[in-house]
Amino acid sequence: MEIRKVAILGSGRLGRGIAENAATKGYEVTLFTQGAGSQNAPHRIEQSLNRKVAKWALTETQKRVILNRISYTADLKELANADLVIEATVDHLYTKQELLRTADRLCKPNVIFILTSAMLPVYEIARSLSRSQLLVGARFIPPVVDVDVVEFSYSQDTDPTAVETVKKFIASLGKTAVHVHESPGLVNPRALVTLINEAAYLLDEGVAGAEAVEMIIKHGWRMAQGPFEMADRMGIDIILDWMEQLQERYGDRYAPAPIIRRLVRQGKLGVKTQQGFFHYNEDGQRIDKSGLGQEEK
Repeated sequence: MEIRKVAILGSGRLGRGIAENAATKGYEVTLFTQGAGSQNAPHRIEQSLNRKVAKWALTETQKRVILNRISYTADLKELANADLVIEATVDHLYTKQELLRTADRLCKPNVIFILTSAMLPVYEIARSLSRSQLLVGARFIPPVVDVDVVEFSYSQDTDPTAVETVKKFIASLGKTAVHVHESPGLVNPRALVTLINEAAYLLDEGVAGAEAVEMIIKHGWRMAQGPFEMADRMGIDIILDWMEQLQERYGDRYAPAPIIRRLVRQGKLGVKTQQGFFHYNEDGQRIDKSGLGQEEK
C-alpha cells in the first residue's frame, strides 16, 4: 500500500515534530489536535520552519508549501482517509488503548499503526486491536526534525510486511530505524532520565547551580542542550512520569530527585508553563541565564 496521507494522533512536541518532518518530505499530514496546548500547534510548527528560513535552510516559498501539506482537525472521522496512523499521545496505557481502538474502527483495514510509546510494549497495546499484527513501535526522539535515528520495535506477532513498510517510511523521513527489543524505557528514554535525574541530584545536593551543571555537561559532552533544558523542553511532568514507571519496573536506581517532584508539584513543567529549571518566553526561548541555584531550593 502506498503511503501518501499520514495521520498523527497528538499535537504535542513529539506529534508536531513528526508532522513537520513528514510534511517536509512530501507527505500529506493530518494532525489531530486534541488536548492541552493543541491550539498552539500551527504556530509552533511555523515557528520551527521560520528558524530554518532564518538560517537559509529553507526559502519562504518552501516553508509555505510545507505548511500547506499539514491540516489540523479534532474530528477523528478524518482517520478514514489515512494511509498510515502514528499515535503521539501521553504514555498512559488507557489513553493509548482507547484512542487506538477508536482509530481501529475508523481506519481502512490494511492501514498500519505506529506506536511511539517509550514505556509500553507493542504487544500490550496490540492485543486490544483487531489489527494487532499491524502495530509497530517507532520511538521518535525530539527534536524529531533534527534527530536522525528512531528506536524501532515490534512483537513476535507483528506482520513482517508491516515491519518493512514502517522501516521504509522511517527511511523516507531521512532517519535510520535501529531495532531494539521490547523493554520499558527502550534505550534513549532510560539513558536520558538517568542523566537528567543525576543532574537534578547535583542541584538538590548543592554541588552547583542549574546553569553551572548545564554548562559543564552541555559543553563538556558537546551536546546541543544540557540536561535541564532537555527536561524543560520535554516536560518535567513527562520526565517524572517516566521515572516513576521505571522505578516501579527496575527499582530505586530510577528514584526521582526531590527537586523534580517539587517542580511538578508547583506546576513548573518547563517550556509549556514558561518555567522549569529555567525560564522561557511564549516562543519557547530561554529568557534567563541563571536558572535554579542552591539558594532557590
